[in-house]
Amino acid sequence: MKNKLLITTALASSLVAGSAIAQTTITGSLGVSYKSVQGKNQTANGNSFGKESQINVANKGKLNIGGLSYAAGFSLEFDGADGIYSYTPGATASTTTGAGTTGPIIGNTASVGEDGGVTAVSGAALAASVNNTAATITGSARQTGTSGWHLENNYIDIISESTGTTLTVSSDHIQNARGGLANIVGQHAEDFTGGVNKTTTSLAMDYAGTSVAESFGVGIVQNVGKIGKVSYLYVPNHTSGTSNVTKDGTTQTLGVVADDGDAILGGDDKPNAYEYGFIGNLGVTGLTVKAFRSEEGQIQGNVNKTHGQNLGIRYNYDIFTVGVNQMKQKVGASTNALRVETKQMEYGLGLAVNKDLSVGLYMNKAKKEGAVADEKTQSIAVGYSLGPVALSAQYGKVENMGGLSKRC
Repeated sequence: MKNKLLITTALASSLVAGSAIAQTTITGSLGVSYKSVQGKNQTANGNSFGKESQINVANKGKLNIGGLSYAAGFSLEFDGADGIYSYTPGATASTTTGAGTTGPIIGNTASVGEDGGVTAVSGAALAASVNNTAATITGSARQTGTSGWHLENNYIDIISESTGTTLTVSSDHIQNARGGLANIVGQHAEDFTGGVNKTTTSLAMDYAGTSVAESFGVGIVQNVGKIGKVSYLYVPNHTSGTSNVTKDGTTQTLGVVADDGDAILGGDDKPNAYEYGFIGNLGVTGLTVKAFRSEEGQIQGNVNKTHGQNLGIRYNYDIFTVGVNQMKQKVGASTNALRVETKQMEYGLGLAVNKDLSVGLYMNKAKKEGAVADEKTQSIAVGYSLGPVALSAQYGKVENMGGLSKRC
């Protein structure tokens, strides 16, 4: 998420060994939304509030070698009804916690064995056998935190200011392919259509291909003069896929990291992924260019590969801003002919009425191979700044939601 600064503090600290003085900042943001949907499909109608809140902790300072500096941090995000969930530290998968309970006495009954004999079972014994249960905690739920808050923007960067080079071990941190350059004001189509239809998934994309940068990996960012930055990120164990069955027959969740800091290794058929790209202005004031490619593949046991591409350009002149963005992804077997391709084109126009008030027009067209029709999203948005607080309202329509011939 893009944060609005609410709180900033600077503290003297020595959190990192070798750094006498470091700077720690704590920032946060809170976004509240209200969505009202009226559509021809009954499941599309409704009114609801949404919420996204985040706390960011960052620390930076100088290293005592080679004139290098460092930056490190993490974010805690609470979306919707998310809250802090409880778990047992160090518990393994399917660990039983708590004591069992004995249910009410069940009347005497009998069971028939394989040899046809009848065995009487007392009610008390039967009650104990079926009711003496306790809560269990699975390893995957404990480690991923899918039932509660989310860890985002985890990173440790080593920075050489003299060469403009940053080495990073991180997730959800390095510059990446998420988002386009066409939605000037308001939400892009993937967010705008979210929740519009409970039964049909939107074709609109915010991250073409697979969200490589949201998994832990190692990357490099290099300044290229005054024209922009190029980057490369490699992820050895990507988390976007579902659980895979390894060659020895066991099932493991992708990319899970244990709560004690020990990585849980994947099997031979875990997917790796990489992404490289550029963000900059090419030396032209008011220009922004974004170009990224990504690929996710399977090492063993699966020939599927996912490719993504994001190309965008935005230009601002005086009070006008225009943007165009294209995203493409191919998902499926490694043979090109067997992959399903989705293409998306976005167009946006923004007008800054004054320093606080902005208006934006936006259009998105997404086409998927095999879909009945192209999905189209059109909207108008108004944004107003109150300083540390920003307000926005957006109205629009979605046609052929999910590539089906209907209007929401």
